[in-house]
Amino acid sequence: MTAIAVRESLAARGSVRCGERPAIGLALPQASIDGLGLGDEVRALFKTDALGTAIVSLPASPRVHALAAEMFSPPVAGNATQLLLSAHAAEIVVHALFGERGIALDPAADLQRVRLQSVKARMDADLAYPWSIDELARNAGLSRRSFNQKFQMAYGESAIDYLRARRLDAARDLLIHQRLSVTEAAFRVGYAHPANFATAFRRHFGYSPSRCQ
Repeated sequence: MTAIAVRESLAARGSVRCGERPAIGLALPQASIDGLGLGDEVRALFKTDALGTAIVSLPASPRVHALAAEMFSPPVAGNATQLLLSAHAAEIVVHALFGERGIALDPAADLQRVRLQSVKARMDADLAYPWSIDELARNAGLSRRSFNQKFQMAYGESAIDYLRARRLDAARDLLIHQRLSVTEAAFRVGYAHPANFATAFRRHFGYSPSRCQ
């Protein structure tokens, strides 16, 4: 497996290749890497500030093979393709960073993290959908209780609290930037009753949604 880290964002056309082998090209904003707490590890890949790219070649695990296969031939289309590529690229970065340092990732824990990440991505991609804990747990391949516990441990809040916060943040953006009415914003992010939306909004932000208009 070859991962190529790029300092600047580049438009990739066609397959990226390293010699005779296909390679995964990763262009990630430095702020995002720092936000993940991996800034020092990524910067260490670059020997000097003058280099624009860094190449790490490692034996690819079955998991990385599967990720690479889906990146070269995505099983989805449209906006979902970019979401899938971004998630897979981030995971390969982790494998490359830790693999270079000789740290093996636990396959079971890795799979569990990927499933939780996938569930979170599904919520982010369709905030208006009436998600339930039972459905989210099924998507993660976990029991309801186990899903609640593991999501809380992974992201610091329950799945329902996360979904509520994301919906309200999105609604505020709609109110401010698209000038939607309170009712329209509520429906757009999955609230069937504007009154319930207004109550949740006030509790979350400390002021009513009408103040955003």
